Amino acid sequence: MSDENLAKGQAEADDVPGPQELPSTALVEFEDGLALFLGDHVPDGLRLVPFTFMDPATRTAVSTAAGTAVGFGNIAAQGASAAMQAQGIVRLAPQTLQALKTATPIVKDGWNLGTLASGGKFAAQVRWLPATAATTASVVAAMGPAITLMVIQFQLNQIADVAKHNLELTTKVLQVVRQEQWSAVSGYHNTLLRELSHARQIGEVTDAVFGEVRGYQGELSRQWDVFETAVQQHVVELRAKVGHKERQQYLADNGQAVIADAQALLLAQTSWFVYQALRAGHLLKTAKHDSQDAELLKNLVTNAQALHGKTLDETDWLLDQLAREFAIIDQLPGKRTFKIGGSARAAKDAESMVRQLQQALAAIRGQDAPTEPEPLVLPSITVFEGDVPGELVRILPLRLDPGEHLLALADASCDRWNVPLRDSGWVAVTDRRILVTRQESLRRIGAIDIELKVDDIRYVRRPDRGDRAPVMDVITKDANLTLQFPGWSKSIKHRTAAKQMGELVASFMHLPPSEVPTVRPPEIEANIDGSVAAVVS
Repeated sequence: MSDENLAKGQAEADDVPGPQELPSTALVEFEDGLALFLGDHVPDGLRLVPFTFMDPATRTAVSTAAGTAVGFGNIAAQGASAAMQAQGIVRLAPQTLQALKTATPIVKDGWNLGTLASGGKFAAQVRWLPATAATTASVVAAMGPAITLMVIQFQLNQIADVAKHNLELTTKVLQVVRQEQWSAVSGYHNTLLRELSHARQIGEVTDAVFGEVRGYQGELSRQWDVFETAVQQHVVELRAKVGHKERQQYLADNGQAVIADAQALLLAQTSWFVYQALRAGHLLKTAKHDSQDAELLKNLVTNAQALHGKTLDETDWLLDQLAREFAIIDQLPGKRTFKIGGSARAAKDAESMVRQLQQALAAIRGQDAPTEPEPLVLPSITVFEGDVPGELVRILPLRLDPGEHLLALADASCDRWNVPLRDSGWVAVTDRRILVTRQESLRRIGAIDIELKVDDIRYVRRPDRGDRAPVMDVITKDANLTLQFPGWSKSIKHRTAAKQMGELVASFMHLPPSEVPTVRPPEIEANIDGSVAAVVS
């Protein structure tokens, strides 16, 4: 379900509809955010994924148990029998799930009545059975070992979709940069997706299907290890670069290799993941009667999910850094190009390619597509003689971390520079950091020269300088910094704004107890002992 979807329960018991008005669709949550869909019509806004690896007998058992749990058994004779067939699973958006959990629903015979809406419009009424309901246990029991595979069904579906519709540009990069390795990775990947498609068509992983990929695990693990090592090396190299200029140069020089290694890792990982799913699906038949195979099936899926998510976290971070650097370079003077995929590409085109790969990665992980940095919203506290410079407005959002909020912005110099009054600078205060940069640094290479974490601020001195321009001394855990505002800030308007900024920075002051030493000089000990003796006497 899209993030627009909302769900709310009916609040008044006297609104309970009669049997002829009961909705013919139902959602039965079997795991947080995942629900079985029963019904003869899929409401707008629900994305249904048909069952994978579920044989007809299990599907019938699940449909019967779920239909009984939501009350369909009471109205089956009135023409609603089609609704008793389980059609597949849906993933509920977080806000939809939260609304369903927190609404005040009608509860009748163990089921809840809710309303689904999409895009702000009424979509459908559904019966809703949360995972915590007592009757849900009967549905889970009917699923048997198949429930273990259902939790990864969305990821398998997304992997197949991404393979069909995405990554054309990054494929060209791989063919140029890693041609031999690309041939091996893509060969295994295509074979596994073909057999996954066969298994989905017939509803199970037969011996014939699994026989085509049996024995792949060793080579798939090797491919994963090769490209995971390559991606981690990029991460280590990039995190070791302290300055923005060094980081930008590394990404500019190695951008093509980063894209190729990240895409190859994505293919190698999804191949490994599909293989584990096919292996688990092949175990499904025996797992119904063999407890050891059932346990192995569960472990395969659990481990596959954990490893899949952990490895791709760093890949996503790396791609986000690369996309941001290309976006910054696009804002700088000149028209620099990069050789990617055998041809020169503008920075904006290179950024688009990286974002495409990020979107594919998010889709495979079942997550929302990453959003590009939002345009800068000027804070209420600004200290500028005129308008905020355009290059600062364009580039600063690309230097903010996801979820970081800008609180203040100023034209100010810094005492760490050789000629602070000549080397004019800009200062940004966020809820996480103080960012200080020479204006020339940001304009020329998009760099931030100094970063201070607000958690490290120990004291802020704001001396009263009379009619002179304001200054601010920031004392941190490891260093001191003096910010000096320009001469024009002596005016009442700008002085007031600078004072507000100083108060904001001062509001972050704190001294952790761990940094306060405990000292007991002998003189104090002697006084304490003497006082105790006097009291006793």
